[in-house]
Amino acid sequence: MIGVDCGRSGQNLVGLVMMMGSSKIDHRGAALRRILDRYRRDEDGAILIFGLIAFVIMLMVGGIAVDMMRYESERVRLQGTADRAVLAAAMLRDNPANPDPEDIVRSYFNAEGLGRYVNNPSSILVRESAEEGRTVTVTPNARLNTTFMRLSGVNDLDMNLLAEATEGLGEIQFELVMVVAVSGSMGAMTSSGQTRIQELRDAANVFVETMFEEVSAQSVAISIVPYDSWVLPPAGFVNHFSNVTNPASTAPCIDFSVWDQVRNSASTPVTRQDCNTASWRTVRPMINNLDTARAVINDLRAANTTSIDLGVRFGGLFFDPTMRPAIDQMIDNNQISEDFRGWPNDWDDPLVYRAMILMTDGDNCCFGNASSRAANRAEQDQKTVQSCQALRARGINIYGVAFEAPAAGTALMQGCASSSGHFFNSSGAELSAAFRNIATHIQTSALRLTR
Repeated sequence: MIGVDCGRSGQNLVGLVMMMGSSKIDHRGAALRRILDRYRRDEDGAILIFGLIAFVIMLMVGGIAVDMMRYESERVRLQGTADRAVLAAAMLRDNPANPDPEDIVRSYFNAEGLGRYVNNPSSILVRESAEEGRTVTVTPNARLNTTFMRLSGVNDLDMNLLAEATEGLGEIQFELVMVVAVSGSMGAMTSSGQTRIQELRDAANVFVETMFEEVSAQSVAISIVPYDSWVLPPAGFVNHFSNVTNPASTAPCIDFSVWDQVRNSASTPVTRQDCNTASWRTVRPMINNLDTARAVINDLRAANTTSIDLGVRFGGLFFDPTMRPAIDQMIDNNQISEDFRGWPNDWDDPLVYRAMILMTDGDNCCFGNASSRAANRAEQDQKTVQSCQALRARGINIYGVAFEAPAAGTALMQGCASSSGHFFNSSGAELSAAFRNIATHIQTSALRLTR
C-alpha cells in the first residue's frame, strides 16, 4: 500500500496552477504592450489629424471675417435707422397732429424690422424745453449673435449705438465737401453688376437728393472734389494763392508744401503742376442746385492713379475763410450762387456745420516714377493723416468711406474718420446706403448743434 502526503501534493498543485495563471497574464500583458508600442510608432493617418486641426483653425479665422462683415452691415443699418428716427421725432414737435415722439421712433424701427431693439422703455428718451426745444435720444439695445466666432468662445457682439437730435430755433448753414476717388480702379466691376464709378454716381446722387430734400438751398453748399493723380481747380482759382513757388508757370494744378495746417490757405506755399485738364475732372465749389449737382456727379469718370492726400488737402480749402476772394470771383462769373458771397463762414460761427465725405476705392500710389508726388506710400499716407487731423482740429466732421478698398486704403479712411460711427466699409450697392446714412447723420448732428 502506497501512502500519499495529501497536504504536500495539494500545495504543489496550487503552485502549479498559479504559475500557469501568472504565465498567461504575463503573456497577455506583453502582447498588449506590443500592440500599444506598434500603435505609438505607426504614423499612418497623422496628416489627417493635422488637416482636421488646420481646417478648424481656418474655419475660425475665416468665420471671424464673415461675422465682422455681418456685424458692420447690421450696425450701419441700425445707426441709419436710429438717425432718421430721432431726426423725424425732433422735427415734428410743432406738428398740429401732435404725434408722440416715442411712437415716431418706434415706427421707424418697426418699418425696418428692427423694433425689437427699442422695446426697452429706457431705449428712447424725450426731453422738452421751452428754451432748447425737443431733444430725442435713442440707444438701441442691440446684440448680434455670432455664427463662427462662437468657436472661439465669443457668442455675441454688442452694438453700442447712440442717436440724438435737438430741435432748435437757429438756421444752420451747411458747408459740405465731397472728396471722391475717380482713379482708374473705379472702372472695375462690383458684385452688383455695375462699375464702381457707376455705384459712386448713384450714391453721390442719393446724398445730394437727401440733403436738398431737408435743407433750404440758401443754407447748404456742396463742393465736389474729384481726385486721381491730381486735383483740377476751377479756372483762375490758383491766381488767388499769394505764395506760389513758380509764379511764371501757367500749369493748372497745384501741389502743397504744408499738410498739417488748413488755416490761412491763401498764403500757404503751393507749386503749379501740369495735369490732365478734362472738364469732368474740374472741382465744383459750393453747389446749391440739385440739377447742377446731378449733372456734375453723372459726368464723373475713371482714370489715372490715386492721391488721397491731395484730395483731402484741396477739399479743406472750401472750409477756409481766406479763400473767400476765389469764391467771390466765381460768383462774379456766375459760376456760384450769390447766396454764398462771404462763404466759407468764419471758423467760430456757431451756426455752421462743416463735414467732409472722403471716399476711396484704393490707396495712395502716386510715387516712384517721373511724375511722382512722394517718395513712397508712407509719405503720402502721412500727408493724408496730417491734413485729416488738422481738419478735425478745426471742427470738421470727416466721414471716411472705404469702397471695396485694399487694407491700406481702408485703414486710412478709418484713421481719417472723426469716430468709428463716421467710418463706412462698403461694397457694391451698399455705397448708396452709406451715403444716405451720412446725409441723415449730418442733418441729425446739425440739429443737435442748434441753439
